[in-house]
Parts: sequence; structure tokens; C-alpha cells
Amino acid sequence: MKQAVKWALAAAVGLGPLGANAATYGFDFSTTDSLFSATGSITTADTADAVGGYDVLSMSGTIFGPSFGPSGAAIALAPNSSQPFPANTPIYQYDNVYFPGGPTPFDGNGILFTAGGYDYNLYSVGLMNYLSTDNPAGVYFPGAAIAFSDPVQDSVMSAPEPSTWALVLLGFAGLGLAARGKTRRREAALAPQPVRVGQRA
Repeated sequence: MKQAVKWALAAAVGLGPLGANAATYGFDFSTTDSLFSATGSITTADTADAVGGYDVLSMSGTIFGPSFGPSGAAIALAPNSSQPFPANTPIYQYDNVYFPGGPTPFDGNGILFTAGGYDYNLYSVGLMNYLSTDNPAGVYFPGAAIAFSDPVQDSVMSAPEPSTWALVLLGFAGLGLAARGKTRRREAALAPQPVRVGQRA
């Protein structure tokens, strides 16, 4: 048990500086023309960036639509080394910044992801959200309006940081030590006491 406490303390000290936890937001949307639909999650940094949003760290899920088949295609975030400022492809300008709780979850640059060999850009204009793609089966520009069946900003889950897990382990180790000490004291109190010669029982 002492070894467990030692490792938990080491983990708490070693993992503490890794920084704050990330936040994960679920999404479920479809284009209003019913051509594409997608479900998945976006993971962001937990602190606001220089433009007032949150840098998207990863994106996963599945998009369904023409040329994908019934199982759809896996979604992956397109990297942006300039984040939170815009990056460019030959077709798209994007920043990969998310705005939870705002009037729209994206800005005009939006979030770029890939699936099935094509690029997809989620962006907002005014209070409307759009999906643009280079998939020849879809609408390239200005994109198709999308509707969230489960709004992204309403599906928040917090991912505990590593030091939190270490502190939880440390707490369990402490409880285990306390219970063990209490059991030993109880056993000692209930054990028959040796009778010395010349002493009454």
C-alpha cells in the first residue's frame, strides 16, 4: 500500500504541470437538402485563444452521403499550424476555432476536416451554419445550410486532466491505508491478552 501511495504522489507531481483539461463537444448535423449528415465529437483546448474562441485539437466521427456507402467515412481534423489564425488550402481558408455557447459554433473561416478523400468545411455566416465540400456529389460554394439535431454547444463533456486522475488514485490509496490501520487496531483490541505468571486472568 505504501508503494501505491508513493506512485500516486509521483504521478500527481509529475503530471500536474501538463496543463488544464480539454473539453469535448458532441455534434450531430445534416444538410438541409439531406445530402450529407454527420455525427461525432470535437475536442478543444479549455482556455480561450487570441480570437476569443477555443482551438480545436481533434475531431472524430462519421459523415454519411454520396460515394461513402452505408457505413459512411471517418472524419479527421485538417491540421492548422497557424491556429487560431487562418490557414489556406487551394480551395479553403479555415482556422479550426470553435465558439461554444456563442450564437454560432463557427466563424466565417470555420473548421476543416477530411473524410473519404475529400475536404469539408463547417463555417457560419450571420446566424446560419454551412457545410462546403470538394466532394463532386456535394455543393462546393457557397455550401449547403446545415441543421444540428443535437446542438454542439449543448453536448459538453469534460475530460479530466492527468493530475486529477493521480489525485483520485492518491485518495483511494489514503482510504485504503486508513481502513487497513483501523482493521489492525480492531484486531489488536479483540485479540486475547497474554496472562503473565502470578497475574490473575
